[in-house]
Amino acid sequence: MYKIKIYLFKSSLRYIIINQLIILFLLIFFNLIELSRIINNEDKNLFTFLYLSFLKIPSIINETSPFVVIISTSFLFRYLISNNELISLRNIGFSIFDIFKPVTLSIFIYGLVILLFLNPLSAFSEITFNKYLENKNDDMYSINFSENSLWIKNKDSDGGLNYINIKEFDIKKMIAKNITILKVNDKEKEFLKATKGKIENKSFVLEDVKYFDIFQDNYKYESTYELLLNFSKENILSSVINFKNIPYYNYLSHVITLKKFNLYSSAVGLFYLSEILKPFFMILLSFVVMGFSAKFRRNQSFFKVLFFSVFFGFLFYILTEIINKFTLTFEINFIFSYLIIFIIPFLIGIYKVIQIEND
Repeated sequence: MYKIKIYLFKSSLRYIIINQLIILFLLIFFNLIELSRIINNEDKNLFTFLYLSFLKIPSIINETSPFVVIISTSFLFRYLISNNELISLRNIGFSIFDIFKPVTLSIFIYGLVILLFLNPLSAFSEITFNKYLENKNDDMYSINFSENSLWIKNKDSDGGLNYINIKEFDIKKMIAKNITILKVNDKEKEFLKATKGKIENKSFVLEDVKYFDIFQDNYKYESTYELLLNFSKENILSSVINFKNIPYYNYLSHVITLKKFNLYSSAVGLFYLSEILKPFFMILLSFVVMGFSAKFRRNQSFFKVLFFSVFFGFLFYILTEIINKFTLTFEINFIFSYLIIFIIPFLIGIYKVIQIEND
């Protein structure tokens, strides 16, 4: 019995690895076509294509992992049925649940690797990928949100740098409070502290400003002060809303940051919960696929199995997109939304497995 379980575990893991590699190479090929469209002509060389393709590998693996589990489970059971192994296992007393246990273990290990290693690696590689494509903007400004404040480095038209720290910020109204700014260039170094400010277009209008010239050792007060910026509201929003490029161990702190700046939505919570529970959800997907795949005929057509896998993956994608849309539109509690995504496949899987056990 133990050797049979090891055999099922290794077979399942082998199908996962093979299908992951096939899908990875296919998507890298399509990604190369996309890169040729978005890369500037002067940057089109072999190194750039290889480097950017390499950066996309972790995110491709992370995003395609549920589909890999679906197609791997389908072909595993096709193999067991075609070789009469499934019938033999049932004849010696294995229930469909006994057969599924080693498969569960292989998927869980695969899911843990995705979560613990590929999740943070894909976040890092996506950020690096985006920075490479947008390196001109990175030279002009950088925007970072921490748990307690907003940090901005802004390069002005004279080549000087403005380091801006904001303790309170309503990003929807673009109103800032408790602002500290350090202006540095070849001619002067100035320190500004303002109680309030508002960003409009590419201008930061400060109120109640305490101004100190470090070189001149001169202190003064101004009721208003205008600081020119080279970024807009959209640039700030894109810096914080891209919540998918956050590693799992920073999910909680990022949610706190989003709430602080009035940007949190249930869709963010749903995405983070889905990523954390991905190993378990992939087991559920495999369970549902098993309920259908165990009904395959002997020597089932390869293309029929492939079509079934793609169709099931498409239905799963449609379900998650619909739930995500409703969650975002109606601000549904993300735990409730995830339960819907989890329960629907679970009930279908239980129904199909009971059918198999009763046959």
